[in-house]
Amino acid sequence: MRLETLRDFEWYNEAKEVSFGEHGVKITASPGTDFWIDGGVGYSKDNGHFFFCRRQGSFGLTVCWRFGIPINFAQCGLMVRVDESQWCKISIVSKNGNNQNIASVVTHHNGSDMAMTPIPSGLSEIWFRIKRNNDGAFELFYSTNGVIYTAIRRFRLTTKEEVCVGVFMASPSEKTYTAILSSIEFSDYIP
Repeated sequence: MRLETLRDFEWYNEAKEVSFGEHGVKITASPGTDFWIDGGVGYSKDNGHFFFCRRQGSFGLTVCWRFGIPINFAQCGLMVRVDESQWCKISIVSKNGNNQNIASVVTHHNGSDMAMTPIPSGLSEIWFRIKRNNDGAFELFYSTNGVIYTAIRRFRLTTKEEVCVGVFMASPSEKTYTAILSSIEFSDYIP
């Protein structure tokens, strides 16, 4: 990974354990962290770790994570954020460590939704891509090999031109979770 790619990045809830190296950025999510809102039951978490930069207009961002098996909903992924009540994320997630899923979440004000897509178990590397189209709509993709990408969601968040986009980690349980961001690449637009 070329670390100069990250020069414009900043933290929202900086992780306590972060190390930058030639193989990527190793990040450990603190216990009890998440990005999730369920207004119906009064649950709201906005304390996950988000490493981002600000973008306007259309763009594409592709990232690759190397990870151990996530358990108890630990996550590493990609996020676009407008503010504490409008954001989306895509991540690898597992409840029990046996069944891995791609989770995509869109949050609008009082609620987060989640769509789960099962993927083969035993993966230790995953690619995520987000693009913002000229019309302002966002699209989420994932790949298990970095070559073939599967589209899983199209949505809208805001009419604001500027958004925060980058990678995130969270561990809602009482345990830490560590993963390595091995690549991150912006493009002006991905068709």
